[in-house]
Amino acid sequence: MTRKQASIGVVIGALVCALVFSPVLRVRFLNRAFNKLKVNDSRKSVLKTTGRPWRDDGCGDFLGGKSPGCVEEFVYANPFAPYVPEYWIVSFDMNKRVIDFYYTTSP
Repeated sequence: MTRKQASIGVVIGALVCALVFSPVLRVRFLNRAFNKLKVNDSRKSVLKTTGRPWRDDGCGDFLGGKSPGCVEEFVYANPFAPYVPEYWIVSFDMNKRVIDFYYTTSP
């Protein structure tokens, strides 16, 4: 095996590892970030803690159901959704404050 072939093999191996482990790390990150959320946190604080949501919708637009007083909802999905139906939901009121957040395993 030449040096060039070995280098290509290492690069391909690193890419495969990144593709496999990055979704696992994302789920772990979301679980830890959601443990830090509190009712009345600001929208800005949620974005700083959890990062950009998969969807930023009206309340109940994606999974149905609606928290009372909700005007906006962040949906964070498992990278393998819908095959792994895991979702983390954050609901905000008209003052852009958290009124509810929860984890669900099925839409």
